[in-house]
Amino acid sequence: MKRPLCNHCRFPEQTCVCKFLGKPLKNHCKILVLQHPSEVKVAKNTVRLLSLQLSNLEVVVGESETDFAQVREQLQSVQCALLYPSERAMTLSAPSEQANQPLIETLVVLDGTWKKVHKMLMLNPWLMTLPHVSFAQLPENQYHIRKAEQAFSLSTLEATAHFLHLYEQVSPAPLYQALAGMIEQQTRQMPEHVKQRYLRDE
Repeated sequence: MKRPLCNHCRFPEQTCVCKFLGKPLKNHCKILVLQHPSEVKVAKNTVRLLSLQLSNLEVVVGESETDFAQVREQLQSVQCALLYPSERAMTLSAPSEQANQPLIETLVVLDGTWKKVHKMLMLNPWLMTLPHVSFAQLPENQYHIRKAEQAFSLSTLEATAHFLHLYEQVSPAPLYQALAGMIEQQTRQMPEHVKQRYLRDE
């Protein structure tokens, strides 16, 4: 039997995050999330929080080049970039340190484990032809209830929040508040021995 969902946030009623949400942030740069299908039903996935907090966001679920054919066509008419730490990525730093900020109308963000993201890139070589952006310095990872596969891993919400902070000077506080609220709600539902394991790892 499926658990009843909150009509607004679409999280299970037991882990509803509505009280942690602020007014949606008005981001000018469109955030386009390409989400691996395996992430859609993950309770701790942060894309759902982004969809509740950002005014200019689109989520497209898929894996293969066919899945993203329409997206690829749309991106041909806009200034876009892929958020990915490749060797040729332009690094974004604090606004006061940026001399030549690239024009980005749409930021493409891949949502999935590193293994799944790698597969998406292999199946969609056109993504590697896009300009890439990354960060000069990473904020501290706050997503303690989902294990990072790499030392530099951030959740999709954290990476997006940091980008918008650097690129548009959008305060990341409402997004981090929503993330902290989700973590609080999810942690409350954990058995005590599981909860302690996460707390010890912080």
